[in-house]
Amino acid sequence: MSTAGRVIGVIASGSSVRGTHRVSRVAPGPRPRVRNAAQFIDYRRKPFTGKPTATASPSSSSEDEGYLTLLADKTEKVRTLFGEAGFIPTSGIEVFASPKTRGYRSRCRFAIARDDSGALRYALFENGEVVMLGDDDDGEEDEDVFPWASEPIARAMPVLLELLNASDETNGVASKGLSAVGFLASRGGEVVVTLWNTLNRQGAEDANGVPDATWNDDANALLSRLRDVNVVGVVTRRRGKTLTASDGVNHVWEPMVVPGDVPGDLSPVNDSMDAAGVVSTGDESAPPSRHLRYKQVEGAFSNPNGDVAEVTARWLHSVCDDIRGTRGGADEPLHKLPWLLELYCGNGNHTVSVAPKFGRVTAVEIEPRLVSAANENFAVNGVANARVQALPAEVFARTRNGTGGSSLLDGDEVDVLLADAWRDGVVLVDPPRAGLDADTLELVAGFRTVLYIACDGASLARDLASTLGRTHEVRRMALFDHFPSSRFYEVVVWLEAKA
Repeated sequence: MSTAGRVIGVIASGSSVRGTHRVSRVAPGPRPRVRNAAQFIDYRRKPFTGKPTATASPSSSSEDEGYLTLLADKTEKVRTLFGEAGFIPTSGIEVFASPKTRGYRSRCRFAIARDDSGALRYALFENGEVVMLGDDDDGEEDEDVFPWASEPIARAMPVLLELLNASDETNGVASKGLSAVGFLASRGGEVVVTLWNTLNRQGAEDANGVPDATWNDDANALLSRLRDVNVVGVVTRRRGKTLTASDGVNHVWEPMVVPGDVPGDLSPVNDSMDAAGVVSTGDESAPPSRHLRYKQVEGAFSNPNGDVAEVTARWLHSVCDDIRGTRGGADEPLHKLPWLLELYCGNGNHTVSVAPKFGRVTAVEIEPRLVSAANENFAVNGVANARVQALPAEVFARTRNGTGGSSLLDGDEVDVLLADAWRDGVVLVDPPRAGLDADTLELVAGFRTVLYIACDGASLARDLASTLGRTHEVRRMALFDHFPSSRFYEVVVWLEAKA
C-alpha cells in the first residue's frame, strides 16, 4: 500500500477536503482509522509530472503501514491537543500525508568521523554518541546511505565522500580540519555542498596557514568534479568566515506549482503556455497553474520537504478562495482580497504564491539573507504588489501597537492599512517553534482573518487559549506531515474574527 501522493482527511462532517491529491476520510473517534476512499479534490488539474523531482526510495508494505501508524499517532495528538479546548472546527482536521516517506529531505547535515582505517565517513549524533552511516548492528560496514535524503543529495553523497578522502590523503585544503558536511538541494536537482571545519580566521590566512585563494582553488577543483552530480556550489564555514567557491553559487532554485488565477511568471516545467503566459494542462476543465521558482540560500531557513511545502501552498490557495467567499466575492474571478500582512515571511515563498489573491502584500522578515532572497523571488516570479520590511516581527508589532517608533513603518500607508486591519485585513504568520510573542499576538488578534502556520502545535494551542481563541473562531485546521519519519508535524489554521 503506497502512501505516495495521498491525503488523509480527518473529517467530522460531510464537507470536502480541499487539497491536491487523493483524499481518504477518517471517522471521528477515540483513535483515527485510516482507510481508502475515492473522493477527489476541487482543483481537477493534472498532477505535476514535470522534470525532475526527487523520487521516493522504494519502501515495503510494512514500512507504509508503519508510516500510517505514526501519522495516526500524530493525528491523535492534534485531536487531543485542540479538541479538549474546543478548537477543532466542525469540518474536522484535514490531514495531509507526505508524498514520500523516504527520500524527502532537501536539507541534511552530517558529522564527519574517521573509521578504524582512518577513512572519512558520514556520521550522526545519537544519544550523545557518534554513529557512522552504514554501520549495521552486526558491526559490518555497509554503503554510507541516509534513507531520508532526497534523490539529488543521495546521488551526491558518495561522490563527495570519495573526493574528500582523496583530498585527505594528499593533505588537501578541502578536507583540512573537516568536522561536518551539509547539503542543500532542490526538487529540480541542484545541490549546494557546505564544508564545516575548525580553522580559525586571522587576517589573510587562518591559523593553519590556508589562504582564502588556496581554498578557493581547491574548492573550484572539487566543484568541477561534482558537476556530474549536479552540485552547483561549494561553501566553507570557518569560525568567523564563510566563503563560496568563485565558480559556483550558494543557492538552489526550488520549483513549485500552484493554482493560477492569473498568469504566472513563468517558465512552465511541463504542459504548454499561451501568449498570455497561462499554463494549460491539456484539460479544458482544469484551471491554469502557476509554475514558480524560489531562491533558497545556503545557511538560511528553507522548508526541508518540498513536496509537502507545495501541498501547503495549494491548501492556502483554497483557504484564500474560502475567505473571499465569506466576503461575497467568490463568483468574481477578478476580485481580490484587499491586503495581506505576512510576518516571518522567510524567502517569500508564501508571499509569492498567494500575492495574486490580494491587492497589496506587506511582508516582514528579520534575516538579511532571506530578505534579499524574498526580493529576488518577487522579481523572478513577477510579483509586483508585495514589499518586504527588514524588521523583527515583534518590533513591527510594537510600532503598530503604540510602544515603538512610528518611523520604522513602511510609510503612512502601512499604518493606515494596519488601522483598518480588523475590518479588512488578512494576516499570515509562520513563527518559530516558540510561537508568537505578546506584542505580535496583540497585533494579530486585531485582524479580521488570521492564517497561522505552526511548526509546534503546543505553541499554537497556547496562543489560541490565551488570545486568538477568544477573539476568533477556527474555520479550518490542517495537519501537514513535513517530517514523516519523526514525531514532528505542522498545523495550520484559518481563523475568522467573532461577530
